[in-house]
This record gives sequence, C-alpha cells and structure tokens, in this order.
Amino acid sequence: MVLGEVVGKVWADRILPSLQGRRLVRVRVRPDGPELVAVDPLNVGVGTTVLVVTDEAAASVAGESTVDAAVVALVADTGTAETHDSAPTTP
Repeated sequence: MVLGEVVGKVWADRILPSLQGRRLVRVRVRPDGPELVAVDPLNVGVGTTVLVVTDEAAASVAGESTVDAAVVALVADTGTAETHDSAPTTP
C-alpha cells in the first residue's frame, strides 16, 4: 500500500472493455515519489490524500487482472502532525 495525493484525472482515448466506465486518476506517491495511474472506485477529488493498493491487491479490488493500482481509502489524517503540549510548566 502507498499513501499519495490525487493530482489529476486521466481520460483514455481507447480502453480495454473491462475498464470501460472506470474512473482513472493520477496519484503522486508521498512524500516526493513518482506518479501512478490508479482505478478510482471511490470518486475522489484532486488534492485528496488517498491510500492506494498495488499489484494483486489492486486486481482483486477492481475485479480485473489488468489493474495494478487502485484507490481503496480517503485519508483524513496521516498522524504526522507534531503534538505540542500547550500547558505551561512550572519549576
């Protein structure tokens, strides 16, 4: 699984019949990774942080052996924000 940000949509001029009607999105792997194209069954928007599965897991999610990346979750929080103790300390 990879964490990424949706950076755009993909429109195909021609597509396999089994992928007809499937939405495709460009996802940039975080933090500064490559881009990949993923099947998007969740209809996510550009700028959204998503969890993407690849290889056999993606084929299973999509029900199509030709799929090698699929969006499986919208991520609300990655848990990377630093926590700050706002209570003052006394000597």
